[in-house]
Amino acid sequence: MMLRQKSGHILNMDSVAGHQVGDGAGVYSATKFFVQAMTESMRRELGVREGIKASTISPGVIDTGWTDKVTDPAGRKAAQELNAIAISPESIADAVVYALDQPPDVTVNDLVISPTHQNW
Repeated sequence: MMLRQKSGHILNMDSVAGHQVGDGAGVYSATKFFVQAMTESMRRELGVREGIKASTISPGVIDTGWTDKVTDPAGRKAAQELNAIAISPESIADAVVYALDQPPDVTVNDLVISPTHQNW
């Protein structure tokens, strides 16, 4: 459909881990670097040639309730400390709206959104 109408927008969710690798997070970061590369490839191949936009949103720590799923006591404590600085899902939703609400001649390639107190 997008190819037929020569317009549309593909938006991939990524992570700040797609921009830098943390200790013990090589495999996770590799998957996020992959999302970056695929989206950039789509931006060039589909955007430049076909008029279809491609963007990524790369959030830092988000408060999604994920800490409640950590069962290891030490891991849960570390997760809760990290989650204390997390941003809300609504903040990410605002970024998505921003990326999608650009004029036809503007593509947001990648929008990195980090909690103010996240140091990576």
